[in-house]
Amino acid sequence: MGKARFLSNPYPDVVLTQADCDELLALENRLLEENFRKYESFVVHDHRKVDEVRWKKLTTDENLHVYVERERWMDESEDEVPTDQVPPETVRNNLPKLLCVGTFHGELNDLMFGTVNPTQDIMRVKASYVKDYDDGAVLANVIVPTVDDPFRSVTVKWTQINLPLGSTRLVCNRDFVCLEATGVLHFANGDRVGHTITGFYRQTNHNVIDTFAFDTVDPGGKVIRKLALLASGEALLSTNNYVTCGQKKKLNWLLQRRVAEARFNRQRSSTHNGFQDESVCVVCKRTLTPGSFGLPRMRGLGKSTCKLCMNPVCSHCKVVKPISFLSPDGKLFKHKISFCRLCICEVNNMDALQAARDQAEGYGAYKMMQSLSGSDTLSDDLNE
Repeated sequence: MGKARFLSNPYPDVVLTQADCDELLALENRLLEENFRKYESFVVHDHRKVDEVRWKKLTTDENLHVYVERERWMDESEDEVPTDQVPPETVRNNLPKLLCVGTFHGELNDLMFGTVNPTQDIMRVKASYVKDYDDGAVLANVIVPTVDDPFRSVTVKWTQINLPLGSTRLVCNRDFVCLEATGVLHFANGDRVGHTITGFYRQTNHNVIDTFAFDTVDPGGKVIRKLALLASGEALLSTNNYVTCGQKKKLNWLLQRRVAEARFNRQRSSTHNGFQDESVCVVCKRTLTPGSFGLPRMRGLGKSTCKLCMNPVCSHCKVVKPISFLSPDGKLFKHKISFCRLCICEVNNMDALQAARDQAEGYGAYKMMQSLSGSDTLSDDLNE
């Protein structure tokens, strides 16, 4: 698909009536209630121990584990009947079910900020970090985030997932029209739980998130069943990418606010009044005056400027982050931006809630401002 990803919509505009919205919300509530009870029981009564009589381990990544329900397990068969030739109720009862449990690093608000994507633009930026879908489109919004509830959304989407070997004739890629929902619920004991329709996330310690997620695998025809299971299992293991997405979006949000503030508060001149001495690294205080080879100091040689605090940073203390932007004409760019370790630490420890509220109000932190393409302080990194 190349550059056309997330730009086309195979369906006409979807207009939902109030009755349609009520029906979709009832469906969401039914699915959430059923799975949320299972998660709370898993934590409170089962003490987060999986019943391995019922579930067989499929794949693992560090502290995350994916299981397949044993009674649903079906080995691949050349005589497999396409699901479109089987009664719907039989198909639903025989589709393999996956369970993902365990912990991963991150903060819940970062994860939720990375998860909520109610617009086409935000969906494109999210996909550039998470890589959960290969293509997609927002068809209709049922509930959109608000300042008071910035993680709450219910959206109808079209998505496409490329399966392994999808470029060959052995299997075909799959696309779906699905209901996507995000929000925050609470256990009876008050524990805060972020959710999608079938996935739940709970902060159990600083930088530790507990997860409990389901998936039902529908190969959709003559596809090798085990291959479809493994592809779905890998998707469940990629949940921590939503934390990374939230952190990158938060970094972009703060970057644009800082750049705007700096341009407003100081007069542009050959010196950076109000900032630290350009000859010293802001982190380690190493002198950045002319190099050991006697060469004159050159911009970008051995040092950079942190694009958040606008102070010089040496190569050892510099952190380069690829950040996704949307240009005014709708093109997606990913640029490498330099930051100092102090600012990265500040952003990682910053609550994503305010950034999420700004996003709910329509602030496009992912938009490429003029300062990102023409500013003296940014252009060197943007052209890397």
